[in-house]
Amino acid sequence: MDGRADPHGNGGALARGLIALGLVLFPPGIFLPMLETTRFLVLTEQYSLLDTLAALLAARELGLFLLIGLFSVGTPLLKAAILILVHRLPAEQITPYAMRAIELLGKWSLTDVLVVAIFIVLWSSGPFMGAASLPGLWFFAASAVSLMLASGVIARDVRAALPVSG
Repeated sequence: MDGRADPHGNGGALARGLIALGLVLFPPGIFLPMLETTRFLVLTEQYSLLDTLAALLAARELGLFLLIGLFSVGTPLLKAAILILVHRLPAEQITPYAMRAIELLGKWSLTDVLVVAIFIVLWSSGPFMGAASLPGLWFFAASAVSLMLASGVIARDVRAALPVSG
C-alpha cells in the first residue's frame, strides 16, 4: 500500500467508474450519427463526427479538419489519459500543472455538443428545413459529462490530500 486512503486511487471507485463510462460512451459518440437534416420534407442526411471529419478531409479543408479533430477527438482522449494518470498517482506526486491541465481541458468538454445544438436550432429555422439530434450526440454528451464528473471527484480528493499552504 502506498499510503493512499482509498485503494481505488484518487476519486475512488466512483472516479474509476466515471472514467470507464466516459471511455465506453466515447466511440459510439463519434461513430454514430449525431445530426439528421431534412430538406424539403423528404431529403434527409445523417452526420456522425467521423463522417464530418472525413468529408472535411475529402474537401481539402485541412484547417477545419484539424481544428474539429483536435477539439472533438483529441481533447477528450487527452483528458481521459490525464485523468487515468492522476487517478492512479499518489496525491503528493500530482503537480499543480496536471491539475490545471485537467481544468483547462474540462472547459472544452461540452463545446462540441453546444456547437451541434446551435446548428440544429439554426438549420431548423428555415421553412423547408429541419434538423434533429441523433444518438451519437447523446453518447458524446454523456461521455463528456462522465469525464467532467470524474475530473471533479479526482480534483476534490487530490486537493483534500495535499497539505494546506499558506
